[in-house]
Amino acid sequence: MATRQTNKLQIPVDISRYVVVYGLQKAFAIFLYLKFHSSGKLHKDSPVFKSVMKALRISDDRTYRKHFNKLIELNWINLNESSGIYHFRGFDRLRIEYNIRSKQATTLFYKHLKILDVYLMGVMLCAEVNKQKYFWEVVVRRKLRPVANKRDATNPARVYADGPQPKYYGLCLPQIAEMFGCSKTRASQLRKKAADAGFIQTIHKFTEITRLPKPDYNIRPHMEEQFPELKGRLRFSIIVVKGVAYILVLVQTFDEIIPKIQFKTISKFNNLVVAPQIKKAAAIRIAEAAKIAA
Repeated sequence: MATRQTNKLQIPVDISRYVVVYGLQKAFAIFLYLKFHSSGKLHKDSPVFKSVMKALRISDDRTYRKHFNKLIELNWINLNESSGIYHFRGFDRLRIEYNIRSKQATTLFYKHLKILDVYLMGVMLCAEVNKQKYFWEVVVRRKLRPVANKRDATNPARVYADGPQPKYYGLCLPQIAEMFGCSKTRASQLRKKAADAGFIQTIHKFTEITRLPKPDYNIRPHMEEQFPELKGRLRFSIIVVKGVAYILVLVQTFDEIIPKIQFKTISKFNNLVVAPQIKKAAAIRIAEAAKIAA
């Protein structure tokens, strides 16, 4: 059995984002497994390579080779032909390769490796919600502060945001699906799994449309016919006001998302010294990737 060298890894948030955008989840799981079970290098005959398929539930050797070769193509894994040793790039080196300046990272525990796609969903959702919160509660408030001009009069700061501050933070399902490049059904499944795993907390939110004094069984088909976007989103509830019962007609809006993953700043990223040859090699690879994308 392969011996594990560590129980957790610090994953830069922008690396997680890169993996999601380019659909590298399977390849990334293999890469992380090898890093969990090594100090950064392994001989090609190491038993670790024999255990990775079983550990990650990869049944087909062709699938494994496809994703492993992708890691070599990306230069995340490099083989020294003379020694037969595979070297696995550190995350600081990958930050240099992809010109990542952000020092934010999250902690991935080994137990979550088998649900890496769910973990990445949690990271991306938490990062987006934190970004929303920072914008509204820090950036906008700073820009809304009155500032004194040369005549000691105060001018209100410009409003840099469209509309008022939202009552809560979250993402609608189509946005999540677009972020992950998947269907809304798959996005919904991953979001639920992320909540079940404790990476996020979701709170369903509803907006009241109207109140009915008595049941109207035609209102649902009527409203869905007039407003197709409401299909599947209408809810009904009973409320009592001063002894009088009303039926609330509600529409489900996007869920509130509360981040549960802790983000941290990796201070050593500040002190990276980049060798000229590494800069040159990274620039060449970035240029080649841009040509392929075009």
